[in-house]
Amino acid sequence: MHYHPDTLHPGGAGHIAQVDRPARRDADIDTLRPLRALLSPGDYWQMQAHRRRCEELGGAGFLRLARLIRAKSADAQIIPADELRPGTVTGAARISFATGRQRPMTCTLYHWDYPARGRGLPVGSFLGITLIGMSAGQCAPLISGDGVRGEVQVLAVHTQAASGRAHCA
Repeated sequence: MHYHPDTLHPGGAGHIAQVDRPARRDADIDTLRPLRALLSPGDYWQMQAHRRRCEELGGAGFLRLARLIRAKSADAQIIPADELRPGTVTGAARISFATGRQRPMTCTLYHWDYPARGRGLPVGSFLGITLIGMSAGQCAPLISGDGVRGEVQVLAVHTQAASGRAHCA
């Protein structure tokens, strides 16, 4: 009997090196770094709460989102809320954005409390984490639970959250 290590076996038997898929699946997050963002201290700490919650929930999607939050937080520039430029997306900003070739959308970001008016978008989502800290006119790759799903562009930031507010009203 001869051993041929390059021969494919039924069901992938003998391919131990291919078992480590999570590291490869999240490699796209590392290749997109630095993830440029301008964050207020309040948004930074709220993002850490989202990250901790994702880690506690577990599962592939939540753990991937936690890694995205960690990468964005590590690359972000933290600026006092009153010094953020007017066109910066904050955790309670009303914004217009477009993903890929889809029609533009307008919504209000929120950390924990759903906004009283209009369409809400949770910061603790792949799209929300991608948008927070971006500036009007900026484009970024849209990372999802299973890869990169195109690009998102911030078209306008209509309103900013009040300084120091961690929750939407």
